[in-house]
Amino acid sequence: MKQDAEVEVPGHISGFWYVYKREDPLHTGTVGAGLVIEPGLIVSSNPGYNEKLMFNGRVISVNTLESAYINAGIEGVPIKVSSPFELGRGYGASAAIALGGLYISFREKGILKSWLEIGRYAHQAEVENVTGYGDVIAEIYGGGLELRIEPGAPGIGVVDRVPVSSDINVLTVGLDRYTTLDMFKRYGDKIRESGIKVYKEFIKAPSIESFLHLSHRFSMETGMLTKEMDTRLKELLGGYIRQGRVLGYFVKKGLLVVVSEGNASAEVYRAISTLGTPKVFRLNFSGCRVI
Repeated sequence: MKQDAEVEVPGHISGFWYVYKREDPLHTGTVGAGLVIEPGLIVSSNPGYNEKLMFNGRVISVNTLESAYINAGIEGVPIKVSSPFELGRGYGASAAIALGGLYISFREKGILKSWLEIGRYAHQAEVENVTGYGDVIAEIYGGGLELRIEPGAPGIGVVDRVPVSSDINVLTVGLDRYTTLDMFKRYGDKIRESGIKVYKEFIKAPSIESFLHLSHRFSMETGMLTKEMDTRLKELLGGYIRQGRVLGYFVKKGLLVVVSEGNASAEVYRAISTLGTPKVFRLNFSGCRVI
């Protein structure tokens, strides 16, 4: 078996969600919708090193990855990760690391596992560590704009795909950084209040336009997007929105997300650069893939 394979795992940015907590972590998860983005996080084996995880050239530890190995009953091999996503920003990076680390570790040991099996171990680890409830299943299935209609791990949860053009870009700017656990401490009650209402409205007529409108509403209602920042974004992006070149924007955790037509991305990039250094992504339709 080839030992030098790499796996690419896309990022995932939820626009809105509602958590269903159950006794079994595999049946715990979210309904909601989000953007699956690329280029993704690249994971490969790291022979000759003792450190379990090297992330963008730095040795770090990720509890979710260690829990995923325990759940799978496997000793993880040293891996290196090249990631356009920062941890703790809202990209679903911990889920992506767990998925990639499990795939590479199984492969290095000559064990064949499907993404569904790998995803169950990773999803359980995410729930146990309160690092995510819907990222794993979204990153496995891709779809560009995904819609989670049943909560849970792959094979239990159900994901639909909302038709969307591939000729759009997703621009992000990190405004703040905090954990998913901190997010629920700050906004948990408001997430529960707004999440289910927004989700029920979205499934009546799902589209990219509806997704962005409702994601903006959700981020305002929860407080992730403040009135002051919203006013500033309207000043920066109002002209592009009126022209139809920016389809919408929202904030997930501390991450600003702006969706634009592909040919407008350079101008939008310059406009939001006053807030930080933007990153530019495309929609991912394939999910995880071996490269």
